[in-house]
Amino acid sequence: MTEMDESRDQNFGAVVSIHRKALKWLRDDALPLWDRHGVDRGLGGYYEDLYLHPRGAFTASGDVRRGRVVARQIYVFDVGHQLGWRSLMSNPVEHGCDYLFSRLHAGDGRFHTSVDATTHAPRSPFSLYEQAFYLFALARLYTQTDRYPVESTALQCLQWLRNHLGRSGGGFEESIPPSLPLKSNPHMHLLEAALAWVGVTAGTRQQPWTELAEELVGVCLTQFRDARSGGIREYFDYGWQPACGDDGRILEPGHQFEWAWLLAQWSQLPSADAARRTACVRAAAELVAIGERGVDAARNVAINEMWDDMTPKDSTAKLWPQTERVKAWCAMLSQSRTQEEFCGACGNIVAATRGMLGYLRTEAPGMWHEVCSGEGEFAVGASKASSFYHIVCAIDVLGKTVSASSRTFN
Repeated sequence: MTEMDESRDQNFGAVVSIHRKALKWLRDDALPLWDRHGVDRGLGGYYEDLYLHPRGAFTASGDVRRGRVVARQIYVFDVGHQLGWRSLMSNPVEHGCDYLFSRLHAGDGRFHTSVDATTHAPRSPFSLYEQAFYLFALARLYTQTDRYPVESTALQCLQWLRNHLGRSGGGFEESIPPSLPLKSNPHMHLLEAALAWVGVTAGTRQQPWTELAEELVGVCLTQFRDARSGGIREYFDYGWQPACGDDGRILEPGHQFEWAWLLAQWSQLPSADAARRTACVRAAAELVAIGERGVDAARNVAINEMWDDMTPKDSTAKLWPQTERVKAWCAMLSQSRTQEEFCGACGNIVAATRGMLGYLRTEAPGMWHEVCSGEGEFAVGASKASSFYHIVCAIDVLGKTVSASSRTFN
């Protein structure tokens, strides 16, 4: 074995080891805790927040049921099932599916943004962001249930979005009636949903989703991404130009990582155009590099926001950007072509995962810190259900990357 081979094995071994640690936390601590305390088996849906009291008791809260949380928790518990975990109570995936169709589905493909936890009355105006997560959850449910019209509902939702919010230059309006700013973030999650549907369908059933993914990738590369810096901006005017003032200058490191992971995924589709595939591979690598410009080396965390000149805007660091950093470097490992690139990606995966795991060290195993201050202190407070999806996705992507890389290099 050469010195380079030894280095490769050591670096990959570190990735395998840290994945096992994260997976153990998920299976042994987080899934059982949130199944027991985070699922509202009385009124339906899932609680928004989980608190640990000084005497060790848990309290769940939330007087609304947001679509994004219901959709994300369906995903979380479904991943748990795929990993072999099982609830000791009622099935939390079926629970979420029932709630989605009985309380959140407004008809003809539309879903409520949120409903009152007690009365089930709609609580919030239409949100493109929420609809993206409904499509994402429906893709997870596609092979899990035949009690509800999952595929036809998803197609109705997509068609409704195209008919009522589709923009002539590509992309979608934010709200009804149209409002500013337009945002890249909901489109990112629509791409995530489209790719999820591509993954569970085939043939003509796949076509609406490959077309949606193609459209969103095009809008990303030509509109969201700044021609000079290469970074993806957050806020835009009606012509997809950066919003006026400071809003138009904001870059989020977490979203650079997240877009990189999605573009890398799309580039691997058989249907992907060759020229655009090459552009996506290049853009993904550049976005990861830009995201790393927003990593504070002293704390080993990706900060919340930076300006388009790559200087910090908000140096506090939420949990979710750390999870996206893990996924982005997994994408870079999958795209590595040399042993040097492979070892470099492995090192960055380990660093990113260590950064994420720092948030998961709490008095109550299975909970997490939401925010790290600029001074490196974790804020004390509730763990938010909406963050669980980010953590689980990172651990799931890391596990799949380990499996794929093991097959390639062994």
